[in-house]
Amino acid sequence: MASGSILVLADTALAPSDVAQIAGLYGTATAIQVLVPASGSGPRLRTVMDHLMLAEVSDAWAALKGHDPDAPTPHGASEILRQSLEELRAAGFEARGEVIPGDPIAAIVQAIDSVKASAAIFVTRPHLVGDALHEDWSSKARRTLGVPVIHFYSGTTKLLS
Repeated sequence: MASGSILVLADTALAPSDVAQIAGLYGTATAIQVLVPASGSGPRLRTVMDHLMLAEVSDAWAALKGHDPDAPTPHGASEILRQSLEELRAAGFEARGEVIPGDPIAAIVQAIDSVKASAAIFVTRPHLVGDALHEDWSSKARRTLGVPVIHFYSGTTKLLS
């Protein structure tokens, strides 16, 4: 990847609108490195509360029992990565990526250095509790990385602070 590439961490497959938003911010000449966490995004109670706040009662019950239907699995993460790379390449980006095990923040710190990324973009499902408490991935990354960090929910144009 060329210097000045962008790192994208996604916990859901990038939608065409997500790719259009990235292109609007950085242009399609930018190289993209996509990272997809191999597992869920946080503590079970926080996930249950996120589902309840979104009125997703059956998903909240499933998450409480340890079966969050939205949480990536290693196989699901590979599919998220495949679909995201396909969308990015179809839009004209040079894109590659990987599924990351373990702590996403540690992986993104390492990836920022290895690809010499000039920015990090987090495209996620809503994680309302973590976002409100500034304990979400992008908030943690802002405290750790030396590059600009942008966060938006997949399928929206609202940038989160």
